[in-house]
Amino acid sequence: METASSELWRVGVLAIQGAFAEHKRMLQMAAAQLGQAARIVIIEVRKLDQLAGLSGLIIPGGESTTMSKFLEQNGFDMSLKSWINKGHGVVWGTCAGLILLSNQLEGQKIGGQVIIGGLDVTTLRNSFGRQVDSFETKVVLKEPALHSNQSEVTMGSHAPMTTSQCRVHPDEYYGIFLRAPKIVSVDSTEVKVLAEVETQGKTEVVAVQQDNMIATTFHPELTTDTRWHCYFLTMCMNQL
Repeated sequence: METASSELWRVGVLAIQGAFAEHKRMLQMAAAQLGQAARIVIIEVRKLDQLAGLSGLIIPGGESTTMSKFLEQNGFDMSLKSWINKGHGVVWGTCAGLILLSNQLEGQKIGGQVIIGGLDVTTLRNSFGRQVDSFETKVVLKEPALHSNQSEVTMGSHAPMTTSQCRVHPDEYYGIFLRAPKIVSVDSTEVKVLAEVETQGKTEVVAVQQDNMIATTFHPELTTDTRWHCYFLTMCMNQL
């Protein structure tokens, strides 16, 4: 049911490269589930002046070096840093978006790359391998707000390599990892771990939050489960 409030929230998806159309689709689905479809406006952001008035911004996956060059050449990097630091809205980076938001980066190409920074984590590019090494697995959700209120969740995948169905428990999520980066270390107590996976006998952090920033190494926009997009939109709507 829609609420009586007439307030509008403008939420952007950086539409330079990557799965921005998929993020937009999932945001629309999440807004409907939250009963706010008429009050959340989703915008494809390609120009600096479109940052004004946003309550949130998603930086999608893609090729992080290519994205960083575009951001630098068009003045986006400094504008995004200012927008984030001043707390104008919530920013969510997925995969390459995480790389751009990390304060420390390992495995850069020769010559390095521009990063936006803000998240006190160290991230390793393409840690899980090349495109052929992409995989899907269950993710353990450490944040209760991301848990499902159903006893079991059946969700599908829109990823290019599969159309599989997966059944997960309420505190789990079906994660799709495409040339995924790895969060090598969490470098501040201000960073909250949102999700982890077990891989090769080790626990890996795959999602974090710090202040008005969240980041995931995997691609929630390629599934049919809207929980991450609902979490992001709720943060945007709670912005002062």
